[in-house]
Amino acid sequence: MSVFKTNIGKWLQIKSLEADGLYHLTFAEHHIGNVWIRSIHGGVSASTIELCAEAETQKLLEEGQDVTVSTGTIDYLRITKDADIFAKATIVRKSKRLSIVDVVCWQDDEAIPVARGSVTLRIG
Repeated sequence: MSVFKTNIGKWLQIKSLEADGLYHLTFAEHHIGNVWIRSIHGGVSASTIELCAEAETQKLLEEGQDVTVSTGTIDYLRITKDADIFAKATIVRKSKRLSIVDVVCWQDDEAIPVARGSVTLRIG
């Protein structure tokens, strides 16, 4: 099953774009973490990174194989605003049992990222 069809995937409203490795989180009011500056919650950014890493790895798996997050490191680079987030997932390494994926998130300009993460996934 696609990670975007899970409850968290539906709540986050993430979808895969036509371009390889690109994803789009549609902004919604429930994504706001700080109402005073209208910034997206850090957990929304982190979950977006993890789900995009899972989705990118699942593209390479055979039927019946699944992935689970083993470890993840998230770097918050800038304050987000109340706008959509775009993400690019790149598989750094994939073996039989593990996949390492780097994900970069931005809002207006890909050259100005708001967050990045490295996620290690177990393949089972």
